Amino acid sequence: MQNNLKVLPFVPKFVEHRIASSETEAITAVMFEYLMAGNGVFIRAKRREFSVCLPVCLEPIKGLPEVNSGIVWHKPRIPRYICEQILENARIGSDSQNFREDVFVIFWHEATSQWCWKNIGKDRQWARTIADDSLSEYGEACIELHTHPDGVIHFSSADDRDESGKFRIFGILVDVHTNNPKIRFRCGVYDYFAQIPADYISEMPEGMHDLNKFEQSIKKVAL
Repeated sequence: MQNNLKVLPFVPKFVEHRIASSETEAITAVMFEYLMAGNGVFIRAKRREFSVCLPVCLEPIKGLPEVNSGIVWHKPRIPRYICEQILENARIGSDSQNFREDVFVIFWHEATSQWCWKNIGKDRQWARTIADDSLSEYGEACIELHTHPDGVIHFSSADDRDESGKFRIFGILVDVHTNNPKIRFRCGVYDYFAQIPADYISEMPEGMHDLNKFEQSIKKVAL
């Protein structure tokens, strides 16, 4: 008897909810997925430059294997000179007395197989600027980084609104005209944000301080 049943092709879901069955789980969702594991619940997503697994809840769940959180790069890590060039451009483009925010993007250039960056800010003001999203580099951006006025060391509510709905790494660069500029990174997976160490992203220029790492060290001392 002839079997006329056809095997349907696998069609990935845009959003998935999964239970971990091993320490290494392939990401299959088009946008993102929630993974319940022995060490909590995680949100995971992938793009051509990197895959990410970020904790949503760290309550232990008995009977399930644990998974590792963090970033896995599919391209080389961002070289130090990229951050050095962006910092120098930010210093030239403004001054501490007449500060205006700037926006930069870092993207992978396939033709040359290397990381590139571009200043894409427009309508620059003291504590506000707009990324020129008409540029092709904006659509290709893996990392979106903007400057903040001196002492403004946290992402603002305006940053949250502007960066929501995207899957990329975001950064703020603060105190650019001092000898010890500061940087803070977070990964945005659409409407979810998680602070991440700068050394997940790049080697840091000499004298640049990672605000996330600094605050984490203070918490450990306080404990």
